[in-house]
Amino acid sequence: MLWSIYPIMKGNTGILLVFHLPSGTPRSIHNKFMKKFYGENTSSWKGRYHYRRRGLLDKIPHIKLYTGVIIVHQKNVSILLQFLKQYSTVIHKRKVMLIKDDMVILSKE
Repeated sequence: MLWSIYPIMKGNTGILLVFHLPSGTPRSIHNKFMKKFYGENTSSWKGRYHYRRRGLLDKIPHIKLYTGVIIVHQKNVSILLQFLKQYSTVIHKRKVMLIKDDMVILSKE
């Protein structure tokens, strides 16, 4: 039997995505993927102006545990999988039980 200190409620599950690009993928493809997926902080005029180039994850509530490891709400999984498949990423997907703080983060739109 699985025990938890958190009550089991409807809607307290998220999706854990673990992914990486295949070995042998050129560095230029890695860089392009990272910029489109995570976004990028950049500057111009020798650091005088700073701005952010937005990536896919800037539009989707998520919890980034590590590079290539994120937790998202079930409703956003299809968008992410569609993007990840464009780059032939190796993907592992699991359901996870969320704690209260995680549910607050993932419920933001």
